[in-house]
Order: sequence, then C-alpha cells, then structure tokens
Amino acid sequence: MSVKGLRDDFLADEHLSLFALKSFWEGFDAPGATLKGVIIPKLPFARPTDPLYCERASRDERAWWHYVLPQAVIETKQAAGRLIRKHDDHGVLILADKRLVSKRYGRTFLNSLQSKTVRVRTMDEIVQALEMMSGW
Repeated sequence: MSVKGLRDDFLADEHLSLFALKSFWEGFDAPGATLKGVIIPKLPFARPTDPLYCERASRDERAWWHYVLPQAVIETKQAAGRLIRKHDDHGVLILADKRLVSKRYGRTFLNSLQSKTVRVRTMDEIVQALEMMSGW
C-alpha cells in the first residue's frame, strides 16, 4: 500500500493503529482524535559510518556532539510534533530508549520537549497509564 493510502486509511478510522518508519515523522499531519500516541523505540542517531559524519569527525573531535546529537534531537521533536497539531490535541509520546536516563545526553532530549509532564516510567506503569487513558 502507498504511504498516501496508509495515511488516508489511518485518518478515516480512529481505531486503527499505524506502525510506521521514520518517513512518517516529517510531513505527516493527523490532527484531532486519530493520533493518540507516538512511540519512539530508539533515539534516531545517524549511523557512525555515515559519510558526512565520518568527514566531520575527521575534522572535529566533537563532531558527534556538534552534529549528530543536535540532528537526533530535531528528529525526535519532529516525531513528537506529529502528536500535537492543534491547540486542543493531546496524546502520549513514549521514548523507550533507556539512554535517555543512562547517558549524559539524555537530558538534552528531554529538555528539548515542549511538555512539562515528562515522566520516567517502567513498562508496567506505562501499560497501566495507557489503560486508564483508553477512554479518550
């Protein structure tokens, strides 16, 4: 099925779930009740073998901090931005990468989000919270 077909089907039925790749992070608009959650299983870092990164790394010993980290933060914010498109939209963003709390750069991601309700939860706590929200 085409991307447009997936999008149209998803928007037409708010009971559908859409499991999509990173390509849906940009330019995908699903305002209103249809999109209730975005789950990011892994932070979107560029591959260390990316030619542009390799070139930058050869010139800048902190290339990862100067280029890779900021780009990953921007991409994460774009994915989160799919969730809230209008003033009355609401939903849940789940960042399931443990590096958010185990690595120094995790705070950079969390501080970049507009939400003031960032919580660190176990998987069981997430499931329980989502079950309570299922009445949306």
